[in-house]
Amino acid sequence: MQSVAAHSRPALVEGPWTWEDFVALPDDDRRELIDGHLLECDTPTDIDEIIAAEIVRVLGNWAYDHGGTVMTSAYKVRVSGKRGVMPDVQYYRPGRRTQRQALTEGAPDLAVEVISPSSRAIDRVTKLNYYRQIGVPEYWIVDPEARTVSAFVLRDGHYLVAEQAAWPPEADEGDDGCFRPARFDGLVIALERLFAQVAEGDGTEP
Repeated sequence: MQSVAAHSRPALVEGPWTWEDFVALPDDDRRELIDGHLLECDTPTDIDEIIAAEIVRVLGNWAYDHGGTVMTSAYKVRVSGKRGVMPDVQYYRPGRRTQRQALTEGAPDLAVEVISPSSRAIDRVTKLNYYRQIGVPEYWIVDPEARTVSAFVLRDGHYLVAEQAAWPPEADEGDDGCFRPARFDGLVIALERLFAQVAEGDGTEP
């Protein structure tokens, strides 16, 4: 979810708005379609952008060897006639075709959201439910404040937490501070690097 001003609530632009209206918005319009209303969000913070870019970089390198397509937040995904979202990062496995302007049917194989204080409930509840409805097999939530990455895997119509990694790691549990999602064989995301800008911003060690 795109970040808004710290601790403020995203503003809803009253509808009714439809999927067709949503798709017709300019590419740089960061609003999302929530139950016929547009959720108005501000420009992402630099930290959000850096974290999303690092995930795109690592996932893109992995996809170069394993196949598939990585998309960014400008690509719209249809949930229903009154619901549409723009995941911060998306991945489509080999053989999957994305439509040119937006995904009007089906679902990405992976959706990733970098949450902010104002988007926490939306990303953890609303959008998790949206991704479940359209059958997104895996959903990652990246929490810069907690410095965690959680992988939710869809099983029997419900999301279960499959993997979770945090920085700094729990030394007594043998955690090396890396996120290794089981469904992406060989993919390793080093959380020290992922959250380095967060640490610089709050004056702590990465």
